Amino acid sequence: MPRLLRKSFFAPVADASPASSTDSATTGNAMRERVQGALEDRFGERVAREATLDRQGGHASLRIYWRIELPPPRRETIYPRGERVVRALALPAPGLPKGADEPLAPRDAADGWPFVNVQRYLRRIGLPVPDVDHVDIGRGVLLIEDLGDETFEDAVLAAASGQAGGDPPGPLGSAAVARLYRRALDLVIALHRAARRSDADPTSGAAGECVAFDRAFDREALRWELDHYREWGLHARLGSNAVAPHEEALSAPFDRLTGALLDLPQTLALKDLQSRNLMRKHGRWHLIDFQDALRAPFVYDLVALLRDSYVVLEDELVGELLGYYVEEGARAGLPWCDDPERVKRAFHLQTVQRKLKDAGRFIFVEREQGKNEFLPYYAPSVGYVQRALDALAPEFADLRETLDAVEPAFAS
Repeated sequence: MPRLLRKSFFAPVADASPASSTDSATTGNAMRERVQGALEDRFGERVAREATLDRQGGHASLRIYWRIELPPPRRETIYPRGERVVRALALPAPGLPKGADEPLAPRDAADGWPFVNVQRYLRRIGLPVPDVDHVDIGRGVLLIEDLGDETFEDAVLAAASGQAGGDPPGPLGSAAVARLYRRALDLVIALHRAARRSDADPTSGAAGECVAFDRAFDREALRWELDHYREWGLHARLGSNAVAPHEEALSAPFDRLTGALLDLPQTLALKDLQSRNLMRKHGRWHLIDFQDALRAPFVYDLVALLRDSYVVLEDELVGELLGYYVEEGARAGLPWCDDPERVKRAFHLQTVQRKLKDAGRFIFVEREQGKNEFLPYYAPSVGYVQRALDALAPEFADLRETLDAVEPAFAS
């Protein structure tokens, strides 16, 4: 049975009234005005004035989501898809939190919206993504299709609780959850297959126009993320005096890990393909939060999905799901799937790098943005690293020994 660390996808920070008290701050009012301006440009002054805006959080992201209920349409008004609910995706006002300029952050509105650019590519290759209804570069606001409230995390929780639709009563264990994850892995395989076609022929999916193919997890970016853990997960959390004796012992294996990841086959990755970034609408799973897509080790999205900080799966189930990816990926012509052991090793390598970064990020968000809701996920993330290093042994035994000495969560 998977262990689930529960939290809703969107964390509301304001009520649904047009004049929410939470928006009394200048920045909140300014952002609301930007969203209303985009609504007016798209639907007219009456709709913008009568619409109900519900500001909602965007995880640890700097992006803010709003759910917007449009007023009943008049004869001259046509709503996309005939739906009265849309989402607004807005960048914060100038003056972002300290440390927000991480190497792979989305480009600002003046340079265009990677969300729109990548959405067009994913739509062209047949992957399910929300419609983009309006782009307001000047205001930094997108109006996009509302996908409802059911996340993949919700569905996994229901399946693990024996409440998944169509399943018999009683404890379902990993079987019901595995069915859901196989559907998500089908999306990863479809992405990898399409990306290989696009690499061979940039006109396939108009990949030559997609910004994701021009970005990559290079040595600097991979190492930056490891040092992000060192800075926040260790120094900020434990104090520099506790970490200083281990600095040199961390640097060498971090360099080797970075090199090992760069030696892996690279393909397109969505970067944050986790249980909160898949949403089901009309029975179909849709991808969201893909604006940071880039070239990365082929296992990157597999780790994001199967080593999710918010949904902890049994190792046996993870192994079964990796086997499914290898088998179906081989059928789809993915060359790295010819060697299952290579896939396993790559998966463990990427787990160490990605989950250390995630752990550091959770502390950064708490210290610099005042969001402590991610702290419960620190220990599970570090636990993934511990198990991955055990699986890689004796490779990276020095990193395992150093983290065992300096990271208290290794003993938890």
